[in-house]
Formats: sequence, C-alpha cells, structure tokens
Amino acid sequence: MKFFIASPWRNKETVKELESALVLRGHSAWSFLDNGANLCTDTGIMEEFKKFGLSMTNWESDPLIENIFKSEIQALKDCDTLILLEPSGHSSLAEAGIAYGMGKRVVLVGLVEHPEVVHLICESRYPTVEAFLKDIDPCPPPIPEKIR
Repeated sequence: MKFFIASPWRNKETVKELESALVLRGHSAWSFLDNGANLCTDTGIMEEFKKFGLSMTNWESDPLIENIFKSEIQALKDCDTLILLEPSGHSSLAEAGIAYGMGKRVVLVGLVEHPEVVHLICESRYPTVEAFLKDIDPCPPPIPEKIR
C-alpha cells in the first residue's frame, strides 16, 4: 500500500519513525521528508532556513516552491491512503482535504488538535501510531541472530 503522511515539521521524528515502520512492513510512504524542503541535510539549520527563506520571498515565481507543490500533488495522486498525523498544521490539513477530494482514504493518527477542521473526512481514527500500526499488516519477524 502507498501512504502519504501529512504532518508538520514539528512532528519530524514521529514522521521518520512512522515512515520507517511502514517500509518495514512492505509499504511505501511519502512525507515532507521527501519533497526537497525538509531541511534534513548536513548543512547547519540556520543556513537551510536562510536558503529556504529566500525562496519564500519570491514564492510565486520560485521553481523550488513549484517543484515542492508538484511533487506533493503527484504523491497525493499516487497514494492509496493519507495519514493525517496529529498534531496537524495548515499544510497537512490542506493535504488531507485534497486527498479526500481525490477520493483517497484519509486516516487520522493521534489526538485531534483541530476538530472543527477534520470533521468526517477521516475514515478511521487511531489514538497513537502504535494503534495504527497494529491495525495494518504485521511487522515481519525479526531476523535470527545466525543469519545477520
């Protein structure tokens, strides 16, 4: 199954863990970590923010912003299910709405921060990442020590 994880930068570590857990289970996952604006490089964070900040100055004509938009729309088209990982942000709520409008399954994971926005677009709701993972394909058994 192909998942799109919609979540803000403040959830970066949880997004990384969820993406890894899904791949371990044989699924594919896409998130902001894959769109070219994730600030996950070896460069210092301030240099990355400065570079991205310059892009935000001319966002209407900046090819970086256009490429990020195009890659996210393509990932939404390609996914089977969007995971709205709470706490959500404005972009992740917009992505969830776009996915819902495309007829994609939308799953809520975490405690809802903006219930007035989420409404009934989420087909399933899970209080934690662990609860969600228990409900999908089981994790493969660990590799025996002798094989490693």
